[in-house]
Amino acid sequence: MKTIRQDAWTPEDDAVLAEIILRHIREGSTQLAAFEEGAEILKRTSAACGYRWNACVRKQFLAAIDFAKLERREHRDERLRHPQGTVGEVGELQTHALTWNEVLKFLRQYRRDFMSLQNRVKQLERDVDAARLEVDKLRKDKVDLSQQLHELSGEYQMINEDYKALLEIVDRARKRQLGDSRFSNDTSLHITGGKDEGTS
Repeated sequence: MKTIRQDAWTPEDDAVLAEIILRHIREGSTQLAAFEEGAEILKRTSAACGYRWNACVRKQFLAAIDFAKLERREHRDERLRHPQGTVGEVGELQTHALTWNEVLKFLRQYRRDFMSLQNRVKQLERDVDAARLEVDKLRKDKVDLSQQLHELSGEYQMINEDYKALLEIVDRARKRQLGDSRFSNDTSLHITGGKDEGTS
């Protein structure tokens, strides 16, 4: 029973898949046949190869795909012009002229793709710089907030200690007031008791 891989794709797997598909394009074959060959070599399903190619790998090889299509058209046109494989001088010049025009077209497209990638890289670099500035700002804010937290913690500790001291003062005053009140009551009772004895 054939083992089907389900692990993550590696750059080497992508390169193998791309080479298989580009070869099939050059030879005039179909993508389905390319996916089936890729599945056989990479030990994956043809559906997995097709999804990987269309979702991730294809956009990395746009220029190579265009060039493979040029090669396919060149081979096809050459076979149509010379079915017996005899190449005349005039036919050879026409083939070379057509090929050069297609190569120039390919190079122009490649230049546009390259410039587009350069612009994308520059945009990513600007995004990275902006992200770095934001990170630096967040780090500075973190330091400032930590310092404020430290200061507030110190102030809270001082207020808490003052609050405890105030509670102790209030408690002592309350106890003293209760003691004075008891002393006053005892004195009153003593005086009242003395008067009663004198009267009797």
